[in-house]
Amino acid sequence: MDEVRDRRYIKEIISEYTTRFAAWGPPESWDLDQFKTLENMILESTEVTVNANTLKRFFQQRTGNPQLATRDALCRFLGYAGYTDFALKKTRVEEAANLHTVTEEEDTEDTPKEKIITPPATKTPKSNRIYIYLLSGLLLIVCSYLLYILKVKDMYNDYLLSKIEFSVSNPKGANPLTVTFSYNIPHTLLKDIKLVYEEANGDTSEKRLTRDIGKVNATYIYEGDGFCHLQYNGHTIKTITIENRKLGWSIYTRNERKGIFRTLPISQGFHQEGYVSLPLDSVIPEARPGHLFVSYVYYKEKLVDGDNFMLEARVRNSAKDFAIPRSDVMMYILSDTGMHGFALNEAGYAYIKFISGEKSIKGDEYNMSKFHFDASSWHVMAIKVENKKSTFYLDGQKIYNIDYTKPIGPANEVILRFKGCGAVDYVKLNKLDGPVVYEENFDKVPE
Repeated sequence: MDEVRDRRYIKEIISEYTTRFAAWGPPESWDLDQFKTLENMILESTEVTVNANTLKRFFQQRTGNPQLATRDALCRFLGYAGYTDFALKKTRVEEAANLHTVTEEEDTEDTPKEKIITPPATKTPKSNRIYIYLLSGLLLIVCSYLLYILKVKDMYNDYLLSKIEFSVSNPKGANPLTVTFSYNIPHTLLKDIKLVYEEANGDTSEKRLTRDIGKVNATYIYEGDGFCHLQYNGHTIKTITIENRKLGWSIYTRNERKGIFRTLPISQGFHQEGYVSLPLDSVIPEARPGHLFVSYVYYKEKLVDGDNFMLEARVRNSAKDFAIPRSDVMMYILSDTGMHGFALNEAGYAYIKFISGEKSIKGDEYNMSKFHFDASSWHVMAIKVENKKSTFYLDGQKIYNIDYTKPIGPANEVILRFKGCGAVDYVKLNKLDGPVVYEENFDKVPE
């Protein structure tokens, strides 16, 4: 698809989003929280992650030609089958408009018509006419070929790319983690397709596919979030996240804007006063400024029934915990298919506020400033899930509840996440009938 038309289609995509989100104002005025909201809406609708910073560059026209995968996800959210479907429908509209546009020149009634004397036509010799016909036919063939090369071929390739099937079974598990990828690639694209495995520490390896349809296994050895990128001609068109988890507790440090992710042992966060809080000097200097997030993560397979439990934790995010302004504090419990969780900060809003199963409430839909949350003091955050109803608590006070319909199944991961280093005093997980499933007071450094 030619670059000029691509740019026009990008403007039309932005125009449709501007209409849909008219209440937000023009995209030039959207802030990062709104783009994070849009990121999660697209993920919920298409199961494709388009990073908030990528969306910001796209909608504020700082990216000349975004990846096909980005355009594809944006168009699917609008209700199209993908970018190719969007482009084809826009092309048909343009062609229909051109077909029905007729330009007519009319003489006015008041203007006398002059008699035009046309000289006798000169007869074209038959041989010349044959030469003209042959030349016209050759020109038509050349133009048709160029049209195929420049437009039709690109559109056909985009269509074939949209037909690629790429999935994984059990993308989350204990380290080391072996997963199986399934794929179905149109034959004409196969020679330009490869898989790029990316470990949580950034190491990569490549694999060429030799069959149109098949399965391939890969083992991830580094704890954290790894990836498998499906690439066509060196461009990533699909990415699958692999969640490689160490049994027990770990600490994750992440600076999303700089693309920095590190995993640390929980022992580095133990404080002599009986809680965990990662020292800032344990975080590499490049990850510290501005957008550092630290997560304290506990993983155990089949930890609890993810649709019937009570989880609570005593948390803090103060200056001594190297909190970053707004002092976000988040609690999540996850299964392989879903999650429950909520976020608090001193401003009273966050781009995702509450989530349970398929339901989520965004920060701009529910402002919690009335609770006067002060992250510098210790607070008890809790989640109770019973009969597909999630209730969220702060210091024993109910602050919100959600009914959801899709069960998430056995939960296996607890995450306490902070903007900054944060601190966790204790974690307690109960079955609803009372028995304690898991409890940790962080009084003793694990051996």
